Amino acid sequence: MSGRSHRHALLLEHDRASSTHDGPHRADDLRALLDVMLTVGTSDEAILRNEADLTRQVGIPKGRVSSALAVGEERGVFTRRARPVNPRTGESEIVWQLSPLFTDVHRKFADFAEASSRLCRDVAEAASIRPPMDSRRNVDFNLQIAKTIFGKWSVDILALLYSKRAAGFQEIQRALSRISGRVLSLKLGQMERLGLLRRDVLGTKPPRVQYSLTSKGLRTAMLGEPVFLYLRIAEGLLSSEDAENSARGP
Repeated sequence: MSGRSHRHALLLEHDRASSTHDGPHRADDLRALLDVMLTVGTSDEAILRNEADLTRQVGIPKGRVSSALAVGEERGVFTRRARPVNPRTGESEIVWQLSPLFTDVHRKFADFAEASSRLCRDVAEAASIRPPMDSRRNVDFNLQIAKTIFGKWSVDILALLYSKRAAGFQEIQRALSRISGRVLSLKLGQMERLGLLRRDVLGTKPPRVQYSLTSKGLRTAMLGEPVFLYLRIAEGLLSSEDAENSARGP
């Protein structure tokens, strides 16, 4: 959900075109390869796989595996190396593994998830918060909170204001494009009542209304940012265009 410009080799910007064009299956194939590579372990030797092994494990045609590997290599997800097959003849084969950079990022998110879980337990204990004995009630309670804050258009508004810091009603409506004025007004009012954003009337002529995130809204967006960043990386470091194509389907 990041609105800031995080320049990183792993995070492709929308305007960075890929030199590899491999059709509508690219996102799914890259995701499948990542699932296989992440399942087999993190040590260098454990994740070395040739194209024949990967084709068999993923269950897609070899041509698509080759294409997805090339895309992943371009994005810094996979690296290739030559593995000796016959020392006497010098024959070798190309094998693939997760790049050290990707492995490091994946490990960082695993550590972050563990730290977040410990934080939740510590906060719950300090505040004497006990989850309901009925697990179904606990799930329903969490879903109610999630739906209230992250219902349709709420995440869009939260992300927009996190990016722009402040925006007027018409500016928000133009950015969201498909939302009606009535629905936007209701959503903004609901988020204001929840304490996620504030509404300021500017001393202009005519008076103009401006919306911005409160400290609670900003913290909510910041807490959500690593979740979206992790999902983006777990999906194969998809660019904005890739994500749209993946959501649309073939």
